[in-house]
Amino acid sequence: MRALVLAAALSFAATPAFAGKLLEAAPEAMKSYAEQAGYILSSIAVCGGDAEEETYFRSLARDNLVQLGADDEDLGFLEYNMEAAARTAKPRKRDCGEDGAVPVASDLFLYRNIIEKALKGG
Repeated sequence: MRALVLAAALSFAATPAFAGKLLEAAPEAMKSYAEQAGYILSSIAVCGGDAEEETYFRSLARDNLVQLGADDEDLGFLEYNMEAAARTAKPRKRDCGEDGAVPVASDLFLYRNIIEKALKGG
């Protein structure tokens, strides 16, 4: 009986987590979106921003995905991978000006558009 309980517990522990709707549709684009968001997040301090701006950006990054129908799994994936990318990113001061910031932000929206297109089946 003890072995049966242990086997049941192990099988539940080994069950993979369900992927979110956006993750199922476009896993690579979701990863790229989270990494780009992490880069932008890390650049806020380099560009003279504060914790309030970081919080605001996090909410923008989340809201962009919520508009596409992101669920808790998608948002958890975003948070985890955005934070991981922010910790390892090496933002450049040149990304602070318009010439640098526009391409960095454009990449984020490129990945969002790829996710949106994948959700529509194309």
